[in-house]
Amino acid sequence: MDTSLAGYILLLTFLLLALFFWVYPRTLSKIISALTAMLLLVINTVAISDMELYRNWGFRIDATPLLYLETPKEAMASVKTPMLILFVVLLAAITYLTHFAYRKWVAKGFEQAKPLKWWHSPIMLFIAATMIIPIRGGFGIAPMNPGKVYFSQNNFCNHAALNPVWNMMYSVSKSGSMSKKYNVELDKDIAHQRFGELMHADSTTYVLNTNRPNILIILLESFGAKLVGPLGGLPNVTPNLNRLASEGILFSRTTASGDRSDKGIIAVLSGFPAQPTQSVIKYPTKSNKLPTISEVLYNQGYSTAFYYGGDPDFANIRSFLYHAKFQRLITQDDFPKNYRNSKWGVHDEHVFNYLLNDIDSAKTPFFKMFFTLSSHEPFEIPAKPKFKGNTEVEQFLSSAYYADSCLGDFIIKAQQREWFKNTLIVLIADHGHRHPANHPNWEPLKFGIPMVWLGGAVESKPKVITTTCSQTDLAATLLAQLDLPHSQFALSKNILANKVTPFAYFAFNEGFGYVNQTDTLVYDLVGKKYIKQTGVKINETKTDAWAFFNAYQEVFSNL
Repeated sequence: MDTSLAGYILLLTFLLLALFFWVYPRTLSKIISALTAMLLLVINTVAISDMELYRNWGFRIDATPLLYLETPKEAMASVKTPMLILFVVLLAAITYLTHFAYRKWVAKGFEQAKPLKWWHSPIMLFIAATMIIPIRGGFGIAPMNPGKVYFSQNNFCNHAALNPVWNMMYSVSKSGSMSKKYNVELDKDIAHQRFGELMHADSTTYVLNTNRPNILIILLESFGAKLVGPLGGLPNVTPNLNRLASEGILFSRTTASGDRSDKGIIAVLSGFPAQPTQSVIKYPTKSNKLPTISEVLYNQGYSTAFYYGGDPDFANIRSFLYHAKFQRLITQDDFPKNYRNSKWGVHDEHVFNYLLNDIDSAKTPFFKMFFTLSSHEPFEIPAKPKFKGNTEVEQFLSSAYYADSCLGDFIIKAQQREWFKNTLIVLIADHGHRHPANHPNWEPLKFGIPMVWLGGAVESKPKVITTTCSQTDLAATLLAQLDLPHSQFALSKNILANKVTPFAYFAFNEGFGYVNQTDTLVYDLVGKKYIKQTGVKINETKTDAWAFFNAYQEVFSNL
Protein backbone atom coordinates (compact mmCIF):
# COMPACT_ATOMS: atom_id res chain seq x y z
CA MET A 1 0.00 0.00 0.00
CA ASP A 2 2.95 2.33 0.67
CA THR A 3 4.30 1.43 -2.78
CA SER A 4 0.89 2.11 -4.28
CA LEU A 5 0.88 5.61 -2.80
CA ALA A 6 4.43 6.14 -4.08
CA GLY A 7 3.17 5.06 -7.50
CA TYR A 8 0.59 7.87 -7.49
CA ILE A 9 3.26 10.41 -6.56
CA LEU A 10 5.69 9.15 -9.23
CA LEU A 11 2.90 9.14 -11.82
CA LEU A 12 2.36 12.84 -11.13
CA THR A 13 6.12 13.50 -11.17
CA PHE A 14 6.81 11.80 -14.52
CA LEU A 15 3.79 13.51 -16.11
CA LEU A 16 5.25 16.80 -14.91
CA LEU A 17 8.63 15.96 -16.46
CA ALA A 18 6.96 14.96 -19.72
CA LEU A 19 5.05 18.24 -19.95
CA PHE A 20 7.92 20.51 -18.91
CA PHE A 21 10.80 18.82 -20.76
CA TRP A 22 11.67 22.19 -22.33
CA VAL A 23 12.12 23.96 -18.99
CA TYR A 24 15.67 24.67 -17.75
CA PRO A 25 16.72 22.23 -14.96
CA ARG A 26 17.06 24.90 -12.27
CA THR A 27 13.54 26.18 -12.95
CA LEU A 28 12.20 22.63 -13.15
CA SER A 29 13.87 21.94 -9.80
CA LYS A 30 11.93 24.83 -8.23
CA ILE A 31 8.65 23.54 -9.68
CA ILE A 32 9.24 20.04 -8.31
CA SER A 33 10.38 21.48 -4.96
CA ALA A 34 7.10 23.40 -4.69
CA LEU A 35 5.14 20.26 -5.61
CA THR A 36 7.08 18.29 -3.00
CA ALA A 37 6.31 20.88 -0.33
CA MET A 38 2.61 20.76 -1.21
CA LEU A 39 2.53 16.96 -1.09
CA LEU A 40 4.43 16.88 2.20
CA LEU A 41 1.96 19.35 3.70
CA VAL A 42 -1.02 17.24 2.60
CA ILE A 43 0.53 13.91 3.63
CA ASN A 44 1.67 15.19 7.03
CA THR A 45 -1.73 16.80 7.67
CA VAL A 46 -3.46 13.49 7.03
CA ALA A 47 -0.94 11.41 8.99
CA ILE A 48 -0.98 13.66 12.08
CA SER A 49 -4.77 14.00 12.02
CA ASP A 50 -5.07 10.23 11.75
CA MET A 51 -3.22 9.71 15.03
CA GLU A 52 -5.78 11.68 17.03
CA LEU A 53 -8.85 10.60 15.05
CA TYR A 54 -7.95 6.92 15.42
CA ARG A 55 -7.70 7.35 19.18
CA ASN A 56 -11.25 8.73 19.23
CA TRP A 57 -12.97 6.88 16.38
CA GLY A 58 -11.16 3.54 16.28
CA PHE A 59 -10.69 3.46 12.50
CA ARG A 60 -8.10 4.94 10.15
CA ILE A 61 -8.80 8.31 8.61
CA ASP A 62 -11.14 8.27 5.61
CA ALA A 63 -13.57 10.66 3.93
CA THR A 64 -15.58 11.17 7.14
CA PRO A 65 -13.70 14.30 8.36
CA LEU A 66 -14.24 15.99 4.98
CA LEU A 67 -18.00 15.62 5.35
CA TYR A 68 -17.91 17.31 8.74
CA LEU A 69 -15.76 20.15 7.39
CA GLU A 70 -18.81 21.40 5.49
CA THR A 71 -19.56 23.10 8.81
CA PRO A 72 -16.03 23.92 10.05
CA LYS A 73 -17.11 25.83 13.15
CA GLU A 74 -18.97 22.85 14.58
CA ALA A 75 -16.24 20.43 13.49
CA MET A 76 -13.63 22.50 15.32
CA ALA A 77 -15.82 22.63 18.42
CA SER A 78 -14.75 19.08 19.25
CA VAL A 79 -11.07 20.00 19.12
CA LYS A 80 -9.45 21.25 22.30
CA THR A 81 -7.20 24.29 21.93
CA PRO A 82 -4.03 22.56 23.25
CA MET A 83 -4.59 19.73 20.78
CA LEU A 84 -4.99 22.22 17.94
CA ILE A 85 -1.76 23.99 18.95
CA LEU A 86 0.07 20.65 19.13
CA PHE A 87 -1.25 19.75 15.69
CA VAL A 88 -0.02 23.02 14.13
CA VAL A 89 3.40 22.73 15.79
CA LEU A 90 3.84 19.10 14.70
CA LEU A 91 2.67 19.86 11.18
CA ALA A 92 5.04 22.81 10.80
CA ALA A 93 8.02 20.97 12.32
CA ILE A 94 7.60 17.69 10.42
CA THR A 95 6.88 19.43 7.10
CA TYR A 96 9.95 21.64 7.51
CA LEU A 97 12.23 18.73 8.44
CA THR A 98 11.04 16.46 5.64
CA HIS A 99 11.37 19.24 3.04
CA PHE A 100 14.83 20.07 4.44
CA ALA A 101 15.82 16.44 3.91
CA TYR A 102 14.48 16.63 0.36
CA ARG A 103 16.50 19.75 -0.42
CA LYS A 104 19.68 18.36 1.16
CA TRP A 105 19.72 14.85 -0.31
CA VAL A 106 17.42 14.83 -3.34
CA ALA A 107 17.03 18.24 -4.99
CA LYS A 108 20.74 18.77 -5.70
CA GLY A 109 20.58 16.16 -8.43
CA PHE A 110 18.09 18.25 -10.40
CA GLU A 111 20.27 21.35 -10.41
CA GLN A 112 23.25 19.38 -11.76
CA ALA A 113 21.20 17.66 -14.47
CA LYS A 114 21.48 18.47 -18.16
CA PRO A 115 18.46 19.92 -19.97
CA LEU A 116 15.89 17.41 -21.21
CA LYS A 117 15.39 16.76 -24.92
CA TRP A 118 12.03 16.57 -26.71
CA TRP A 119 12.39 12.83 -27.15
CA HIS A 120 12.67 12.43 -23.39
CA SER A 121 8.97 13.32 -23.16
CA PRO A 122 7.57 10.03 -24.56
CA ILE A 123 10.00 8.13 -22.32
CA MET A 124 8.66 9.96 -19.29
CA LEU A 125 5.09 9.25 -20.40
CA PHE A 126 5.94 5.55 -20.74
CA ILE A 127 7.46 5.44 -17.26
CA ALA A 128 4.38 7.27 -15.93
CA ALA A 129 2.18 4.61 -17.54
CA THR A 130 4.11 1.82 -15.80
CA MET A 131 3.16 3.33 -12.43
CA ILE A 132 -0.22 1.60 -12.86
CA ILE A 133 1.54 -1.57 -11.69
CA PRO A 134 2.45 -0.39 -8.16
CA ILE A 135 -0.76 1.65 -7.99
CA ARG A 136 -2.85 -1.50 -8.61
CA GLY A 137 -0.69 -3.47 -6.16
CA GLY A 138 0.89 -5.79 -8.74
CA PHE A 139 -0.32 -7.87 -11.66
CA GLY A 140 -3.15 -9.65 -9.87
CA ILE A 141 -6.82 -9.46 -10.87
CA ALA A 142 -7.91 -7.56 -7.75
CA PRO A 143 -6.61 -3.98 -7.51
CA MET A 144 -5.24 -2.55 -4.28
CA ASN A 145 -7.92 -2.17 -1.62
CA PRO A 146 -7.94 -2.01 2.19
CA GLY A 147 -8.69 -5.72 2.52
CA LYS A 148 -5.46 -6.65 0.68
CA VAL A 149 -3.32 -5.54 3.62
CA TYR A 150 -5.41 -7.17 6.35
CA PHE A 151 -3.41 -10.06 7.77
CA SER A 152 -4.28 -10.60 11.43
CA GLN A 153 -7.07 -11.74 13.72
CA ASN A 154 -6.26 -8.60 15.71
CA ASN A 155 -8.04 -5.70 14.02
CA PHE A 156 -5.62 -3.15 15.44
CA CYS A 157 -2.81 -4.87 13.54
CA ASN A 158 -4.88 -4.71 10.35
CA HIS A 159 -5.52 -1.01 10.88
CA ALA A 160 -1.79 -0.46 11.46
CA ALA A 161 -1.13 -1.97 8.03
CA LEU A 162 -3.26 0.67 6.30
CA ASN A 163 -1.46 3.67 4.86
CA PRO A 164 -3.58 6.59 6.13
CA VAL A 165 -3.08 8.79 3.05
CA TRP A 166 -3.90 5.95 0.66
CA ASN A 167 -6.90 4.95 2.77
CA MET A 168 -8.27 8.50 2.71
CA MET A 169 -7.77 8.76 -1.08
CA TYR A 170 -9.59 5.46 -1.51
CA SER A 171 -12.45 6.51 0.74
CA VAL A 172 -12.85 9.87 -1.00
CA SER A 173 -12.94 8.15 -4.40
CA LYS A 174 -15.72 5.87 -3.17
CA SER A 175 -17.69 8.41 -1.12
CA GLY A 176 -19.38 9.91 -4.16
CA SER A 177 -21.55 6.83 -4.46
CA MET A 178 -23.76 5.37 -1.76
CA SER A 179 -24.56 2.30 -3.81
CA LYS A 180 -21.74 0.13 -2.47
CA LYS A 181 -22.99 -3.38 -1.80
CA TYR A 182 -21.24 -6.06 0.21
CA ASN A 183 -21.39 -9.75 -0.51
CA VAL A 184 -23.84 -11.61 1.70
CA GLU A 185 -22.82 -15.02 3.06
CA LEU A 186 -26.30 -16.45 2.61
CA ASP A 187 -28.57 -17.61 -0.19
CA LYS A 188 -30.96 -14.79 -1.12
CA ASP A 189 -34.11 -16.91 -0.90
CA ILE A 190 -33.16 -18.12 2.57
CA ALA A 191 -32.28 -14.55 3.55
CA HIS A 192 -35.71 -13.24 2.46
CA GLN A 193 -37.56 -16.00 4.26
CA ARG A 194 -35.62 -15.62 7.47
CA PHE A 195 -35.94 -11.82 7.44
CA GLY A 196 -39.72 -12.15 7.25
CA GLU A 197 -39.64 -14.45 10.26
CA LEU A 198 -37.36 -12.09 12.19
CA MET A 199 -39.65 -9.11 11.67
CA HIS A 200 -42.96 -10.90 12.27
CA ALA A 201 -44.91 -9.60 15.25
CA ASP A 202 -48.47 -10.30 16.39
CA SER A 203 -50.81 -8.33 18.66
CA THR A 204 -49.46 -5.50 20.80
CA THR A 205 -49.20 -5.26 24.57
CA TYR A 206 -50.36 -1.73 25.34
CA VAL A 207 -48.50 0.23 27.99
CA LEU A 208 -50.14 3.63 27.40
CA ASN A 209 -53.50 4.82 28.73
CA THR A 210 -54.31 6.76 25.55
CA ASN A 211 -53.60 6.34 21.85
CA ARG A 212 -53.13 10.07 21.30
CA PRO A 213 -50.69 11.24 23.95
CA ASN A 214 -48.37 14.19 23.68
CA ILE A 215 -44.94 12.79 22.86
CA LEU A 216 -41.51 14.14 23.81
CA ILE A 217 -38.34 12.32 22.73
CA ILE A 218 -35.19 13.44 24.52
CA LEU A 219 -32.14 12.26 22.59
CA LEU A 220 -29.23 12.15 25.03
CA GLU A 221 -25.81 12.86 23.54
CA SER A 222 -23.30 9.99 24.10
CA PHE A 223 -25.27 8.45 27.01
CA GLY A 224 -23.98 4.90 26.73
CA ALA A 225 -25.18 2.12 29.00
CA LYS A 226 -21.76 2.21 30.63
CA LEU A 227 -22.86 5.43 32.38
CA VAL A 228 -26.20 4.14 33.69
CA GLY A 229 -26.34 2.24 36.97
CA PRO A 230 -29.42 0.03 36.29
CA LEU A 231 -27.78 -1.11 33.04
CA GLY A 232 -24.65 -2.29 34.79
CA GLY A 233 -22.77 0.97 34.31
CA LEU A 234 -21.13 3.32 36.79
CA PRO A 235 -23.51 4.01 39.69
CA ASN A 236 -22.93 7.73 40.30
CA VAL A 237 -22.74 9.36 36.86
CA THR A 238 -26.46 9.62 35.99
CA PRO A 239 -28.37 9.56 39.30
CA ASN A 240 -31.46 11.20 37.79
CA LEU A 241 -31.67 8.80 34.86
CA ASN A 242 -31.11 5.93 37.30
CA ARG A 243 -34.11 7.14 39.33
CA LEU A 244 -36.31 7.71 36.29
CA ALA A 245 -35.52 4.20 35.06
CA SER A 246 -37.14 2.85 38.21
CA GLU A 247 -40.23 5.04 37.80
CA GLY A 248 -41.04 4.21 34.19
CA ILE A 249 -40.47 1.43 31.67
CA LEU A 250 -36.79 0.58 31.25
CA PHE A 251 -35.75 -1.24 28.08
CA SER A 252 -32.62 -2.77 29.52
CA ARG A 253 -31.14 -4.36 26.37
CA THR A 254 -31.28 -1.47 23.90
CA THR A 255 -28.54 -1.10 21.32
CA ALA A 256 -27.52 1.98 19.33
CA SER A 257 -27.54 1.44 15.59
CA GLY A 258 -24.39 3.47 14.93
CA ASP A 259 -21.61 5.47 16.51
CA ARG A 260 -22.32 9.04 15.39
CA SER A 261 -25.11 11.51 16.15
CA ASP A 262 -26.26 11.84 12.54
CA LYS A 263 -26.76 8.08 12.37
CA GLY A 264 -28.59 8.07 15.71
CA ILE A 265 -31.10 10.70 14.59
CA ILE A 266 -31.94 8.69 11.47
CA ALA A 267 -32.23 5.48 13.50
CA VAL A 268 -34.62 6.98 16.06
CA LEU A 269 -36.84 9.01 13.73
CA SER A 270 -36.84 6.75 10.66
CA GLY A 271 -36.21 3.32 12.14
CA PHE A 272 -33.40 2.99 9.62
CA PRO A 273 -30.10 1.38 10.68
CA ALA A 274 -26.68 2.95 10.43
CA GLN A 275 -24.46 2.29 7.44
CA PRO A 276 -20.99 0.69 7.50
CA THR A 277 -19.78 3.56 5.29
CA GLN A 278 -21.14 7.11 5.14
CA SER A 279 -24.33 8.17 6.88
CA VAL A 280 -27.42 8.35 4.68
CA ILE A 281 -28.37 11.70 6.26
CA LYS A 282 -25.61 13.36 4.22
CA TYR A 283 -27.30 12.27 0.97
CA PRO A 284 -30.71 13.99 0.79
CA THR A 285 -31.65 12.12 -2.40
CA LYS A 286 -31.86 9.00 -0.24
CA SER A 287 -32.65 10.29 3.24
CA ASN A 288 -35.63 12.29 1.97
CA LYS A 289 -37.29 9.03 0.94
CA LEU A 290 -37.20 7.65 4.48
CA PRO A 291 -40.39 7.63 6.56
CA THR A 292 -40.25 9.44 9.92
CA ILE A 293 -42.21 9.28 13.16
CA SER A 294 -42.65 13.05 13.04
CA GLU A 295 -44.19 12.97 9.57
CA VAL A 296 -46.67 10.26 10.56
CA LEU A 297 -47.72 12.25 13.63
CA TYR A 298 -47.83 15.52 11.70
CA ASN A 299 -50.31 13.89 9.31
CA GLN A 300 -52.36 12.87 12.36
CA GLY A 301 -52.71 16.48 13.47
CA TYR A 302 -49.77 16.71 15.87
CA SER A 303 -47.82 19.96 16.13
CA THR A 304 -44.12 19.21 15.71
CA ALA A 305 -40.91 20.90 16.85
CA PHE A 306 -37.23 19.98 17.15
CA TYR A 307 -34.92 21.52 19.77
CA TYR A 308 -31.12 21.61 19.56
CA GLY A 309 -28.80 24.12 21.19
CA GLY A 310 -26.28 23.92 18.35
CA ASP A 311 -26.17 24.41 14.60
CA PRO A 312 -28.40 21.90 12.75
CA ASP A 313 -26.48 22.49 9.51
CA PHE A 314 -23.82 20.22 10.97
CA ALA A 315 -23.82 16.88 9.10
CA ASN A 316 -26.78 18.02 6.97
CA ILE A 317 -29.22 17.52 9.87
CA ARG A 318 -31.34 20.58 9.02
CA SER A 319 -32.25 19.22 5.58
CA PHE A 320 -33.43 15.95 7.07
CA LEU A 321 -35.45 17.62 9.83
CA TYR A 322 -37.37 19.72 7.34
CA HIS A 323 -38.11 16.59 5.33
CA ALA A 324 -39.33 15.00 8.58
CA LYS A 325 -42.12 17.60 8.82
CA PHE A 326 -40.87 19.44 11.87
CA GLN A 327 -42.80 22.69 11.76
CA ARG A 328 -40.32 24.51 13.98
CA LEU A 329 -36.58 24.13 14.49
CA ILE A 330 -35.32 25.75 17.68
CA THR A 331 -31.53 26.17 17.47
CA GLN A 332 -28.73 28.26 18.95
CA ASP A 333 -29.99 31.20 16.89
CA ASP A 334 -33.10 31.38 19.11
CA PHE A 335 -31.02 32.16 22.20
CA PRO A 336 -29.15 35.30 23.31
CA LYS A 337 -25.48 35.31 22.36
CA ASN A 338 -24.40 35.26 26.00
CA TYR A 339 -26.07 31.83 26.30
CA ARG A 340 -23.73 30.36 23.69
CA ASN A 341 -20.98 29.60 26.16
CA SER A 342 -20.08 26.22 24.66
CA LYS A 343 -18.11 25.51 21.50
CA TRP A 344 -21.17 23.57 20.34
CA GLY A 345 -23.68 26.28 21.22
CA VAL A 346 -26.15 26.61 24.08
CA HIS A 347 -25.88 24.33 27.11
CA ASP A 348 -28.66 21.91 28.01
CA GLU A 349 -30.03 23.78 31.03
CA HIS A 350 -31.05 26.76 28.88
CA VAL A 351 -32.62 24.61 26.16
CA PHE A 352 -34.52 22.55 28.74
CA ASN A 353 -35.97 25.78 30.17
CA TYR A 354 -36.92 26.96 26.69
CA LEU A 355 -38.54 23.60 25.98
CA LEU A 356 -40.52 23.70 29.23
CA ASN A 357 -41.90 27.15 28.50
CA ASP A 358 -42.69 26.14 24.93
CA ILE A 359 -44.66 23.09 26.01
CA ASP A 360 -46.65 25.14 28.52
CA SER A 361 -48.17 27.07 25.61
CA ALA A 362 -48.07 24.32 22.97
CA LYS A 363 -50.99 23.18 20.87
CA THR A 364 -51.91 19.61 21.72
CA PRO A 365 -51.35 16.91 20.79
CA PHE A 366 -47.70 17.71 20.22
CA PHE A 367 -44.62 15.79 19.14
CA LYS A 368 -41.37 17.35 20.25
CA MET A 369 -37.81 16.15 20.11
CA PHE A 370 -34.88 17.58 22.04
CA PHE A 371 -31.30 16.64 21.17
CA THR A 372 -28.90 17.49 24.03
CA LEU A 373 -25.30 18.55 23.44
CA SER A 374 -23.46 19.33 26.71
CA SER A 375 -22.01 15.81 26.94
CA HIS A 376 -20.34 16.13 23.52
CA GLU A 377 -16.60 16.63 23.12
CA PRO A 378 -14.78 18.71 24.31
CA PHE A 379 -16.98 18.20 27.42
CA GLU A 380 -17.20 21.84 28.46
CA ILE A 381 -19.80 22.48 31.14
CA PRO A 382 -20.93 25.64 32.99
CA ALA A 383 -20.74 23.91 36.35
CA LYS A 384 -18.22 22.57 38.83
CA PRO A 385 -17.01 19.16 37.59
CA LYS A 386 -18.39 16.24 39.54
CA PHE A 387 -15.32 14.12 38.91
CA LYS A 388 -11.97 15.61 39.88
CA GLY A 389 -9.15 15.46 37.37
CA ASN A 390 -8.34 16.63 33.89
CA THR A 391 -8.28 13.36 32.01
CA GLU A 392 -10.63 12.96 29.08
CA VAL A 393 -12.56 10.23 30.92
CA GLU A 394 -13.19 12.40 33.98
CA GLN A 395 -14.25 15.35 31.81
CA PHE A 396 -16.66 13.12 29.90
CA LEU A 397 -18.17 11.73 33.09
CA SER A 398 -18.58 15.22 34.55
CA SER A 399 -20.31 16.42 31.37
CA ALA A 400 -22.70 13.46 31.49
CA TYR A 401 -23.40 14.20 35.17
CA TYR A 402 -24.20 17.81 34.29
CA ALA A 403 -26.50 16.81 31.40
CA ASP A 404 -28.22 14.31 33.72
CA SER A 405 -28.79 17.03 36.34
CA CYS A 406 -30.44 19.22 33.68
CA LEU A 407 -32.65 16.30 32.68
CA GLY A 408 -33.65 15.60 36.27
CA ASP A 409 -34.53 19.24 36.92
CA PHE A 410 -36.67 19.34 33.77
CA ILE A 411 -38.62 16.18 34.66
CA ILE A 412 -39.31 17.41 38.20
CA LYS A 413 -40.75 20.66 36.82
CA ALA A 414 -42.65 18.83 34.07
CA GLN A 415 -44.35 16.54 36.58
CA GLN A 416 -45.97 19.61 38.13
CA ARG A 417 -47.56 20.66 34.82
CA GLU A 418 -51.05 19.69 33.72
CA TRP A 419 -49.86 18.52 30.29
CA PHE A 420 -47.63 15.88 31.91
CA LYS A 421 -50.69 13.73 32.66
CA ASN A 422 -51.25 13.08 28.96
CA THR A 423 -47.61 12.98 27.85
CA LEU A 424 -45.21 10.17 26.97
CA ILE A 425 -41.55 11.05 27.44
CA VAL A 426 -39.00 8.80 25.75
CA LEU A 427 -35.42 9.04 26.97
CA ILE A 428 -32.96 7.45 24.56
CA ALA A 429 -29.32 8.03 23.60
CA ASP A 430 -28.09 8.84 20.11
CA HIS A 431 -25.11 6.48 20.54
CA GLY A 432 -22.68 5.18 23.13
CA HIS A 433 -19.09 6.21 23.72
CA ARG A 434 -15.71 4.51 23.90
CA HIS A 435 -15.30 5.86 27.45
CA PRO A 436 -15.16 4.61 30.10
CA ALA A 437 -12.91 1.59 29.40
CA ASN A 438 -11.81 2.95 25.99
CA HIS A 439 -13.47 0.19 23.97
CA PRO A 440 -12.59 -0.27 20.28
CA ASN A 441 -15.06 1.01 17.69
CA TRP A 442 -16.56 -2.45 17.07
CA GLU A 443 -17.04 -3.53 20.69
CA PRO A 444 -20.74 -4.33 21.38
CA LEU A 445 -20.48 -2.82 24.88
CA LYS A 446 -19.85 0.53 23.23
CA PHE A 447 -23.26 0.35 21.51
CA GLY A 448 -25.37 -0.33 24.61
CA ILE A 449 -27.67 2.62 25.41
CA PRO A 450 -30.58 3.39 27.75
CA MET A 451 -34.20 3.74 26.70
CA VAL A 452 -36.84 4.74 29.26
CA TRP A 453 -40.55 5.53 28.75
CA LEU A 454 -42.21 7.64 31.44
CA GLY A 455 -44.87 10.28 31.92
CA GLY A 456 -48.55 10.40 32.77
CA ALA A 457 -49.49 8.57 29.54
CA VAL A 458 -47.69 5.44 30.74
CA GLU A 459 -50.35 3.19 32.22
CA SER A 460 -48.20 0.28 33.31
CA LYS A 461 -46.47 0.20 36.63
CA PRO A 462 -42.67 0.51 36.59
CA LYS A 463 -41.21 -2.44 34.78
CA VAL A 464 -38.11 -3.66 32.97
CA ILE A 465 -38.34 -4.95 29.39
CA THR A 466 -35.43 -7.35 28.83
CA THR A 467 -36.08 -7.93 25.12
CA THR A 468 -33.00 -7.25 23.01
CA CYS A 469 -33.85 -4.33 20.74
CA SER A 470 -32.41 -1.47 18.73
CA GLN A 471 -33.10 2.26 18.76
CA THR A 472 -34.44 1.62 15.24
CA ASP A 473 -37.32 -0.29 16.86
CA LEU A 474 -38.69 2.82 18.53
CA ALA A 475 -40.60 3.82 15.36
CA ALA A 476 -42.66 0.64 14.97
CA THR A 477 -43.10 0.19 18.73
CA LEU A 478 -44.33 3.72 19.35
CA LEU A 479 -46.69 3.81 16.36
CA ALA A 480 -48.13 0.42 17.32
CA GLN A 481 -48.98 1.87 20.74
CA LEU A 482 -50.91 4.63 18.93
CA ASP A 483 -52.72 2.11 16.66
CA LEU A 484 -51.10 3.74 13.64
CA PRO A 485 -49.75 1.85 10.59
CA HIS A 486 -46.00 1.36 10.59
CA SER A 487 -45.30 -1.06 7.76
CA GLN A 488 -43.38 1.69 5.92
CA PHE A 489 -40.68 1.30 8.59
CA ALA A 490 -39.51 -1.94 7.03
CA LEU A 491 -36.47 -2.43 9.27
CA SER A 492 -38.16 -1.50 12.56
CA LYS A 493 -39.98 -4.07 14.72
CA ASN A 494 -42.58 -3.72 17.47
CA ILE A 495 -40.78 -4.88 20.58
CA LEU A 496 -43.97 -4.69 22.68
CA ALA A 497 -45.71 -7.25 20.50
CA ASN A 498 -46.83 -10.39 22.31
CA LYS A 499 -44.58 -12.43 20.05
CA VAL A 500 -41.40 -10.85 18.76
CA THR A 501 -37.89 -12.05 17.86
CA PRO A 502 -35.38 -10.20 20.05
CA PHE A 503 -32.28 -8.92 18.22
CA ALA A 504 -30.36 -5.76 17.39
CA TYR A 505 -28.09 -4.84 14.49
CA PHE A 506 -25.40 -2.16 14.70
CA ALA A 507 -22.83 -0.82 12.25
CA PHE A 508 -19.36 0.65 12.55
CA ASN A 509 -16.79 1.69 9.95
CA GLU A 510 -16.73 -1.11 7.34
CA GLY A 511 -18.34 -3.64 9.65
CA PHE A 512 -21.50 -4.64 11.51
CA GLY A 513 -22.61 -6.44 14.64
CA TYR A 514 -25.64 -8.48 15.63
CA VAL A 515 -26.81 -9.39 19.14
CA ASN A 516 -29.75 -11.34 20.50
CA GLN A 517 -30.65 -12.74 23.92
CA THR A 518 -27.76 -15.21 23.97
CA ASP A 519 -25.35 -14.58 21.08
CA THR A 520 -23.08 -11.83 19.81
CA LEU A 521 -21.50 -11.51 16.35
CA VAL A 522 -19.21 -8.81 14.98
CA TYR A 523 -18.12 -8.97 11.34
CA ASP A 524 -15.38 -7.06 9.49
CA LEU A 525 -16.59 -6.34 5.95
CA VAL A 526 -13.09 -5.46 4.69
CA GLY A 527 -11.18 -8.35 6.21
CA LYS A 528 -14.21 -10.60 5.55
CA LYS A 529 -13.96 -12.28 8.91
CA TYR A 530 -15.70 -12.43 12.27
CA ILE A 531 -14.03 -10.26 14.90
CA LYS A 532 -16.20 -11.72 17.64
CA GLN A 533 -18.62 -14.65 17.85
CA THR A 534 -19.89 -15.86 21.20
CA GLY A 535 -23.06 -17.62 22.30
CA VAL A 536 -24.99 -20.88 22.16
CA LYS A 537 -26.49 -20.95 18.65
CA ILE A 538 -23.81 -19.27 16.56
CA ASN A 539 -24.71 -20.81 13.20
CA GLU A 540 -28.38 -19.84 13.52
CA THR A 541 -27.39 -16.37 14.64
CA LYS A 542 -25.10 -15.99 11.61
CA THR A 543 -28.04 -16.81 9.35
CA ASP A 544 -30.20 -14.21 11.11
CA ALA A 545 -27.47 -11.58 10.98
CA TRP A 546 -26.88 -11.99 7.25
CA ALA A 547 -30.63 -12.12 6.58
CA PHE A 548 -31.09 -8.74 8.22
CA PHE A 549 -27.97 -7.28 6.59
CA ASN A 550 -29.19 -8.43 3.19
CA ALA A 551 -32.59 -6.80 3.80
CA TYR A 552 -30.94 -3.57 4.93
CA GLN A 553 -28.86 -3.45 1.74
CA GLU A 554 -31.89 -4.08 -0.46
CA VAL A 555 -33.96 -1.38 1.24
CA PHE A 556 -31.03 1.03 1.07
CA SER A 557 -30.33 0.42 -2.63
CA ASN A 558 -34.00 1.08 -3.45
CA LEU A 559 -34.07 4.49 -1.78
